[in-house]
Amino acid sequence: MRVADAFRYSLGNLARQKLRTFLTVFGVIVGTGAIVLMVSLGIGLQEQTISFFNKVDILTTVTVFPQKRSTSFMSFGKPVGGAPMKLDDAVIEEFKAIPGVQAVFPNLNLNGRLMIDKVEDGKKKTVNGGFIVYLGLPQDALTPLYRDALLAGNYWSEENPAEHCAVVPADTLYDMGLGPPLAGKQKPGETPAAKGDPRWKDVLGLEVKIQFNMAVAKGEPPAKGEDEKDPEGGPKDPGEDPETVTKRVTKRFKIIGVYDSANIGNPFVPAVFVPLEQGKELMKMRGTRGGTAEPGYQQVMVKVKDASRTDEIRRELDARGYGTLTFQDVVEVIGYVFVTLKAVLGAVASIGLIVAFFGIANTMIMAILERTREIGIMKALGARNSEIRRLFIVEAAAIGGLGALFGIGGGWAIGKGFNLVTAWFVVKRGGPENVHLFSVSPWLAGGTLTFAIFVAVIAGLYPAWRASRLDPVAALRSL
Repeated sequence: MRVADAFRYSLGNLARQKLRTFLTVFGVIVGTGAIVLMVSLGIGLQEQTISFFNKVDILTTVTVFPQKRSTSFMSFGKPVGGAPMKLDDAVIEEFKAIPGVQAVFPNLNLNGRLMIDKVEDGKKKTVNGGFIVYLGLPQDALTPLYRDALLAGNYWSEENPAEHCAVVPADTLYDMGLGPPLAGKQKPGETPAAKGDPRWKDVLGLEVKIQFNMAVAKGEPPAKGEDEKDPEGGPKDPGEDPETVTKRVTKRFKIIGVYDSANIGNPFVPAVFVPLEQGKELMKMRGTRGGTAEPGYQQVMVKVKDASRTDEIRRELDARGYGTLTFQDVVEVIGYVFVTLKAVLGAVASIGLIVAFFGIANTMIMAILERTREIGIMKALGARNSEIRRLFIVEAAAIGGLGALFGIGGGWAIGKGFNLVTAWFVVKRGGPENVHLFSVSPWLAGGTLTFAIFVAVIAGLYPAWRASRLDPVAALRSL
């Protein structure tokens, strides 16, 4: 019997018992659909996580540490021994001389509440926002990605250094009631703002201020850009210097630009960009006054001109004894995490297909009981045992394949529906657009189809063997 004849005969047998076949196939649909839906969630989360990293030009960034760092899954980022190297301004100048390097600067960021002063009815009023990151950047680190995200104003430049200036995120301004909404974030009756919208002029020139407590010498005048405040009291620790007091220090920055945080960085934790020197000043003041903090930096960021040279420059820095981490290291760790997640989700979802396994086996055994005389006639006409086995295995595989195709389609459709609901909910809450938590990849669809057919074939092996072992004489007596 030819394979084509076996397929035609098997499908005809399935069509004769439509209800039973449908119920068995439906079990496979549920099992494969659950696998596709659950594993596609893991894939979507992985793709979404990596896409957040790609919003910054991180593919061309090498993070340098004083010590070697582990890139293994369980101890990622931890020092792995060896004497720490020094990272200071002199080392930064050495790194800048490496061919292919675009910019080198210390990783300076400070968490604080965003407060903006505005004039209302002739009086200055402070508008309080949420916590935000203040990030110091040098001029040469402002790549086209940063400039393309600019909606109004400009960044500082070598020709126009603009002391104590800042570039702030548009969404944060809107949440504080100081700026217009971006497209997709507007409320009913509001008109969204685009790049160059004249309404941004009301924001440019406002003052951002950041406050923190700092121990200063008694009677020391405030530095430039600080507000003088009365002491909040003497030393709070008996071990502190009795000649110091704790003051609430306020630093002020003029807004010179507005950018779209959905197009750069992490939209859930946006940053206020300030010039690098001002970032250094903030970090020094946050630690201690007068530059008495330990010299050197904890991290240095090396920006590469071309992503194809990132590994090359990383090897050069490794050879000098420094610890380095790149986006590729992060991707590998993310991969380990999500491989485990997808395996767990897939294993849980496979329970449905295991249940379908017994349904297929039961259906095939029932088919043998109903077609005993038919099998006897086929054997009497010369059909070999291998051909009988093939008929039932093909029949089981057809059930698995048909159910898998519909299950994959159903899982994909449900995932798309969840994506639409999730995207709507996230955008409504002020989050980024294009959020896709479910993603069906070709290997997932192909793997699920193969796995379903394999399970169906395994389920059909015993019934097929049992059918091939029927005695033709006994089978014909059942007529």
